[in-house]
Amino acid sequence: MVDRRRDEVLADAVAGAPEGYDAVVDVVAGAVLGPGLGLLRAGGRWVVAGALDGWAVNIDVRRLYPANLSLVGSTMHTPRIFDHLVEIARRGDVRPVVAVTFPLGQVGESQAQLARRRHVGKLIVVP
Repeated sequence: MVDRRRDEVLADAVAGAPEGYDAVVDVVAGAVLGPGLGLLRAGGRWVVAGALDGWAVNIDVRRLYPANLSLVGSTMHTPRIFDHLVEIARRGDVRPVVAVTFPLGQVGESQAQLARRRHVGKLIVVP
């Protein structure tokens, strides 16, 4: 996981895989997507499944075809895969990162925090 709030986001990602990445799953998109394609190995795939940091991106297509890169949009799963993911979650094999839990009476504050986009993880509202 790369903390995209930091100015050094691409440098951090390069340090994490100096030979490049085979695949990146991106639910944030925004300004990092275009330059981020340079982090992929030849034949790599960048999968976009959200646009929390913005839907308009700047991409130099010359990064795609010389290295045979793929830029893919995805809803992330089929119904069969979703059923499998639910089973994994029920077993407790994965745990989401929870940034903050709010009581229902503070749903307005949870929305304000979501809009500020300064958190890492999920914002949870409970009754």
